[in-house]
Amino acid sequence: MARILSALLLSVLCAINGCTSAQVTQTHASQPNAFQAEGKKQEQSQEARSPEERFRKEKPQEERDEEDTVLSAIAAAPEYLVKGLAYPFKKFGIYYERTDLMNRLMDLFYNDERTGGVFPRMAVGGALSSGIGFTAFHQDLFHQKKEVRARYLYATRGNQAADFAYRDPSLFGSKFMLDLDVFWLNFDNGFFFLGGNRAAENGKTKYDLNQLSQNARLSYMVAPNLKASLLGRILFTDAGPSSRTPTTPPTVPGIDTYMQGAAVEPSLTYDSRDNPFRPSTGLYIDTGFTYTNQLNGDQFRYMGYWVDVQRYIPVFRGDRVLVIRAYLSKLDSLDGKSIPFYELNLLDLNNGLRGFDRGRWQDKGALLYNLEWRYPVWKDVEGTIFLDLGQVFGDYKDLQPKLFQYSAGGGFRFVTSRSFAFRVQLAASNDGLLALFRGDLEFVRHRGTVLGGF
Repeated sequence: MARILSALLLSVLCAINGCTSAQVTQTHASQPNAFQAEGKKQEQSQEARSPEERFRKEKPQEERDEEDTVLSAIAAAPEYLVKGLAYPFKKFGIYYERTDLMNRLMDLFYNDERTGGVFPRMAVGGALSSGIGFTAFHQDLFHQKKEVRARYLYATRGNQAADFAYRDPSLFGSKFMLDLDVFWLNFDNGFFFLGGNRAAENGKTKYDLNQLSQNARLSYMVAPNLKASLLGRILFTDAGPSSRTPTTPPTVPGIDTYMQGAAVEPSLTYDSRDNPFRPSTGLYIDTGFTYTNQLNGDQFRYMGYWVDVQRYIPVFRGDRVLVIRAYLSKLDSLDGKSIPFYELNLLDLNNGLRGFDRGRWQDKGALLYNLEWRYPVWKDVEGTIFLDLGQVFGDYKDLQPKLFQYSAGGGFRFVTSRSFAFRVQLAASNDGLLALFRGDLEFVRHRGTVLGGF
């Protein structure tokens, strides 16, 4: 009986062992198939990758990290460049706001009441090309609101310019206003381009000029914002070829000629701007007539007229200002006489077309459009973006749309509501790129070649 039980137990154990072995064998037999399927999938995935990806995957981890760093640096380069260029301006802006830099500078050069002072002057691109000097002024002389100003500028080769101006807003207590000014200029490096609006950039000639101009203007407010004026002018000018070549040829009217002239100019001015230095709204219209006659001879006699319209449009609650300007001026000779070249209408960096060299465009007539966007930067600093479009002409029939010259650029105006400091601008045109560093206002009408450059 014991033998029978032992045999049954052994049979059961053998059966169990046999089933387990079969299962293990079956499992081992199925594993190679699974591994093969997985390998095939990996091979197919590897084949689906591009050669560059396969090559990249085969690279060591250190090389892949270095490659990622280089690609990231290249992609971020424009951002780094912009940040780098803006960094000094950002730092200056922070320093400007913290120290109130404009008022600190004004403390150095102005009196305590901010009514007068003396400060250094520098001009780049003016009548003398560039120079240094000073400006002295007082806006409340004798505590009667009378204004006085003196300016002087010295440049290389002994070139010089100076002026003196006096303004009485209530002459002898009346409603009449009196403006007196004397302007003196002595330089031998003036530029005159032959050919009017078709003048070539390499057509520049040079001349010598010594000029003294005395002006007296009497004005009266005939209505709110409307002023009528009468200006008398005495002019002494001695013009000749420059000592530097190429010189202006003697066929140009006014060269090798000493002229004593007298002029009279009646005009009307409408001005509704909220501030003459930093206007944010308003309209400015200036128009008039001029007549000039030679006193020491019979070579020059001419008349002219002008219209200057400026519109200041506040945008974004007055934070930004859009300036639109249109300007037209025309001279005509009388009785068969001539117009001296230094009295011709002019468009250049000093006269509305800021991307062109001084003296670049001259003729009897000038037509000009200016579009400017001004926006706040800091407390007393405005940024500007501008477009200038203009052409000079002999007769109105010479005006052609394709002959318009243009310049565009931008910069900064350092201004206050009570006075003007200076402007820094960069302008581009077909002639190239020009930088302006000036202590005057834009869009101010000037007579002749040189009065706009000081």
